Amino acid sequence: TQGETSPERAWRDAFVDLESRAMDLAIMPVDDTPSRFERRRVYEEDFVIVARTKHPFAKDPSLRRYCESQHVVVSDSGDPYGFVDEHLARQKRSRRVALTVPNFFFALAVVAETDLIAAVPRRFAAMQAARFKLAAREAPLRMPTFSINAVTPKAAMMDAGIFWLFDLLT
Repeated sequence: TQGETSPERAWRDAFVDLESRAMDLAIMPVDDTPSRFERRRVYEEDFVIVARTKHPFAKDPSLRRYCESQHVVVSDSGDPYGFVDEHLARQKRSRRVALTVPNFFFALAVVAETDLIAAVPRRFAAMQAARFKLAAREAPLRMPTFSINAVTPKAAMMDAGIFWLFDLLT
């Protein structure tokens, strides 16, 4: 739908599945939920930059090196321009996006085999970077944080098991 953000598009089906009771609970990076859903934050997340361990950025994670590098961007819509580019533009800088991919696993696989770098969620990098032999570095620019939330229909909270699980997660 017009005006819908990328995360809203990506998680639209989860809301449908929750309402139809195809699933009881979803863990989602979405802050704006319809009032008929119960939403509680599980944790806050931010981004780090991953690169091959011998990549120049991994050795010198400076803003200059970041802008000189070629990037893979995770985008379900294929749009390579986002909040990072807006932030860089305000500083009269830019980055070179060479590729967009639909998910973070794909991004890690591409980064492992190329000279591209990527921004990925910190916890995801902590769990997966070693598997792909990648180095995770602090971003040399301000990256946004986002909430990972547990979401369920308010009506589902009447089920003692769902209530218990929801409470345990949050």
